[in-house]
Amino acid sequence: MIEQFKQVLQDFLAPQLEAIRGEIKALSVQIAAQDTKIEALRREIELVRREVLGEVRRVEEKFTAELHATSAEIRRIEEKFTAEIRRIEEKFTAELHATSAEIRVVAAELRRVNDTLGAEIRRVEQTLSADFVRFEGIVDARLVAMNEKLEFTRRELLAEIKAADKVAGDKAA
Repeated sequence: MIEQFKQVLQDFLAPQLEAIRGEIKALSVQIAAQDTKIEALRREIELVRREVLGEVRRVEEKFTAELHATSAEIRRIEEKFTAEIRRIEEKFTAELHATSAEIRVVAAELRRVNDTLGAEIRRVEQTLSADFVRFEGIVDARLVAMNEKLEFTRRELLAEIKAADKVAGDKAA
């Protein structure tokens, strides 16, 4: 009778244990797949971060180049005005004061334009920085939520595995 009882337990429990082992392996594969997805998301976030930083640098370099080009143009214009003033001074001393006033107005306007351009560059940099920080915060929050879900699932699986091992140990004893 004990042999029959052992046979019944083996016939009934052995397939169940094999099924549970198969489910545990499937869950392990799913966890590994989730880990792979998380790593891929981390790489993608890093790629996006690098792209955004590259774009910020490109915009900054472009604005710097434009500023240098503007400065060179201002110097060229100033040299041209200076030469013209000398020529005018030789011919028309009386008109020197009017020409000097015009030059001061142009220089003030160029400074105003330069100041406006600098303020706009700073505003764009701040906007891009704020957008990047906001995006990074969203991504971080989502990653934290995903990590918490994975940790919860891992704990549930470990509890199920321990319970299955305990049941198997109790039945074996």
